Amino acid sequence: MKSNMIKAVIVCITFSFLPISITQAGDYDDLIKAAVNNPARAETNSSRDAARQPGEVIKFMGVKPGMTVLDMVSNGGFYAEILAGVVGNEGRVIAHTFARNGMNPDFAYAKTIRDSEHMANVVPIYADFDALDIKENTLDRIFIVQNYHDLYFDRVGYGVDDVQSVLVMLRKGLKPGGIMAVIDHDANKGASSSTGTTLHRISSDIVKSDMAKAGFELDGNLDILLNDTDDKTKGVFDPAVRGKTSRFILRFKNPE
Repeated sequence: MKSNMIKAVIVCITFSFLPISITQAGDYDDLIKAAVNNPARAETNSSRDAARQPGEVIKFMGVKPGMTVLDMVSNGGFYAEILAGVVGNEGRVIAHTFARNGMNPDFAYAKTIRDSEHMANVVPIYADFDALDIKENTLDRIFIVQNYHDLYFDRVGYGVDDVQSVLVMLRKGLKPGGIMAVIDHDANKGASSSTGTTLHRISSDIVKSDMAKAGFELDGNLDILLNDTDDKTKGVFDPAVRGKTSRFILRFKNPE
């Protein structure tokens, strides 16, 4: 009896240090909850959960164990940390950041990925938007969170001359039936794409139009981050709206 008890304790201890898996979590909701509540996550990320609702977003986007997910502009790893727990040991998270970060020996996020056991399945890539080269049909999901507007940001190293070329490249990398998640600070309807520079916002109508031109199908939207009191004429870093902006959540499908 004593021998069996010791074996049981050893098994429990061993499992407690393994990466989150579907077996441990029991079911899909518990798997996502466990990934969100992982105590290994950076406090600077987990402290923003209430304002971002990542668990609901990931569930809405249908991220599952074994998937390969591209996290665009992943600086800080807010989503990459959670996605790593959801896709598990058989999956992979590709954490994209801009090329200049790859040449910075003191880039803190790279060290975080290297040193964090819960991010062992996270692979960083360094490229500007217009230099990304994703292998065809290799991605199950793409997340671009609060950075779609940067495609229109008028500063060297951020915006691009041809947004469509970037979207077409991303669609090429996405498997048929794959999903691209776009979340961003909303601008007023009819606002020009210049708000990407001036306000760090983008109208959801522009996103929908861009994505349709690139061949994506709008597959759903989630309204949990909308805020009717947001003054969309103010930049997202204005103290009056910072942390309280209205954000759209759009799910686009790569047609099969």
